[in-house]
Amino acid sequence: MLRFDHYRCRILALSVLIALPFAYPFSTKASIIALALTFATMGLRFLPIIPSSLALFGELLFIVFGAAASGLTPLLFFAPLIGSRIAVDAAQNSGWKLRLPFAVSVIGPCAAGLLSLSPLLPFFVAAAIVTPLALLFTFLLIRNQEAKRLEIEKRLKTKEAILSTLAHEIRTPLTVIQSTVDLLIEERIGPLEERQHQFLSSVGSNVQRLVTLSDTILASIKVESAWFTIKVKPIDIRKVIKNVALHMRPILEAKGIELRYSFPKLLSRPPADEGWIHQVLVNLVHNAVKHMRRGGSVIISVNENEQAVVVSVNDNGSGIRTGEQPQVFTEFFQGGILSGAQLEGAGLGLAIVKRVIEKHNGKVYVGSVEGSGTTVSFTLPLDGVVTENE
Repeated sequence: MLRFDHYRCRILALSVLIALPFAYPFSTKASIIALALTFATMGLRFLPIIPSSLALFGELLFIVFGAAASGLTPLLFFAPLIGSRIAVDAAQNSGWKLRLPFAVSVIGPCAAGLLSLSPLLPFFVAAAIVTPLALLFTFLLIRNQEAKRLEIEKRLKTKEAILSTLAHEIRTPLTVIQSTVDLLIEERIGPLEERQHQFLSSVGSNVQRLVTLSDTILASIKVESAWFTIKVKPIDIRKVIKNVALHMRPILEAKGIELRYSFPKLLSRPPADEGWIHQVLVNLVHNAVKHMRRGGSVIISVNENEQAVVVSVNDNGSGIRTGEQPQVFTEFFQGGILSGAQLEGAGLGLAIVKRVIEKHNGKVYVGSVEGSGTTVSFTLPLDGVVTENE
């Protein structure tokens, strides 16, 4: 809107400069006054102490009275445009603040027309009719769009609340089932036959998939919400990565995938939300695992430059097709060479990663070679606190 105001003011000033030479038979004095009023009115917009609404009223009054004083009736074409612009600012008001723009848009042109010569009166009457109509149309359009937006937001919040509750309520019994299956597999209750062990392992892996899916849905709802915030403090990224490796160990061992990590000797502590960065790394590792076959490897490496700590997750999996790389951060997108039947999850992991890292003022990069693997890197801006490697 600021850019629109900027260009509108330029066009108005240019129109006055072009039209002034044709202001005959009006006096040069009136033309000079019109020119001075133009630039004075334009200057109102660039004074920080002048409210936007007051500057707009000034423009409207200048146009109608300037046209009356100089005979530049083409200036009246700007009146409906400025009336529409006033409606944008007035749409959130009520009472006298809402009625005032309509009054100014009618009284201003009428008063200017009465002060002008009688042959020009019809032009000002037309401006007094068209300008408030333009204001009213714009006002109703904005109110209608605002009502639709609020209705959509209400529906989304309701759906988010339902989905969030459902995901949370599903996760609780799944956790109980998972703990029970783990106890049975560890044979704490009694010995198992080989076939029973296989069935329980299958149950355990599928329960883990559902737990991961519910966690991903909850994380997606949180980062989509307007109230999504991060609690920033200097974090030790090495500790976070070690915790992620421990958290992901059952999944990695089940698929026979090796996870390695490496850090520099000295490493800064970037300001970040430790919980969300943990979620980011879990998503990246899980995304790498689901695009890999048994026996693969994942490497988490950390580097540092003058601006940020850079964390990279590299895998030797199936890679991403060249044409699919721009879509990897799209919700529910699941690319890769492996068939859809082999892929797990809902395709929300990388979308969550992107939103969380952008919330930290960082960036995410993806590099992939089809059939050879993928590297996803993200940056965390530095705060300059350096610690020695543990």
